[in-house]
Amino acid sequence: MGPRKKAGGAGVDVVASVAELAAEQARAGGMQLLGEGGLLQQLTKHLLQDALDAEMDEHLAATAEPGRPARGGGNARNGYRPKTVLTEAGPVTVEVPRDRSGTFVPKVLPKYARRTEGLDALVISLTAKGLTSGEIVAHLAEVYGMTTSKETVSTITDKVLDSMAEWRIRPLDAGRFPPVVANQQ
Repeated sequence: MGPRKKAGGAGVDVVASVAELAAEQARAGGMQLLGEGGLLQQLTKHLLQDALDAEMDEHLAATAEPGRPARGGGNARNGYRPKTVLTEAGPVTVEVPRDRSGTFVPKVLPKYARRTEGLDALVISLTAKGLTSGEIVAHLAEVYGMTTSKETVSTITDKVLDSMAEWRIRPLDAGRFPPVVANQQ
């Protein structure tokens, strides 16, 4: 295990905090690590929610008009909308913040995204190991407790295949790769 990291200026040990939470749940009647209601799923939900709220704070600070109070004139928070996304830890429902002007575009969970990049990487890894779409769906259901379809798995792998095809036909930088000249005698 790597070195423990301190969170923020308060010097709170993140690893110790998670361990305390796990111990508390274990004392309360057992702890499930993966699957529906598991510790990793709850932790993922809290991290995504905190990241979305922090993004909204940054957005409002960046769009604030100098000398104009936030109340009554400028852009401000305008509630939340629920969004369920598939993550590596299973399905997670978060509350995506909204702003009055409708200009907030989250980067952590982009608009219309229904899964995280980590899940895409997991599917690609399983595909590279030779699992079929059906086997991947069964694996995700068994290990992570998430329901997905073969079509979703195919969509993820097709996206990668498309980007690989684009990469293969990209133009090469002429300065880095001089033309090959046949040996002349």
